[in-house]
Amino acid sequence: MKKEDIREAVEQDEKWDSGELGQEEAYVERVGFDQAIEDAINQSVRLRPISIRMEEELIDDLKTIAEHYNVGYQPLIRQLLKRFVASEKKVLKQRAQVMEIKGPEDQRANKG
Repeated sequence: MKKEDIREAVEQDEKWDSGELGQEEAYVERVGFDQAIEDAINQSVRLRPISIRMEEELIDDLKTIAEHYNVGYQPLIRQLLKRFVASEKKVLKQRAQVMEIKGPEDQRANKG
């Protein structure tokens, strides 16, 4: 994904979070909404709502950083987690490659 695409996605998330999108009464209509529809929507955009407990100071810091970059703090958290996971996957892949090169017998010799 290109930086510009990521930026556009984050900006759109921010517009939804701030209410710039989705709050004009001209486009509002009350509909029957059941769990199956909500699940289908979340699956189609590949997002799943979660609940996480974080220290208030950390949340405040994230909001400050997000404000600096002119994005919402939740899209910022998603991007941070994506970066972390990508980095950790690389580390794990490198470790697996080292283990393949050394072989299991070398690993046992280093432990003993």
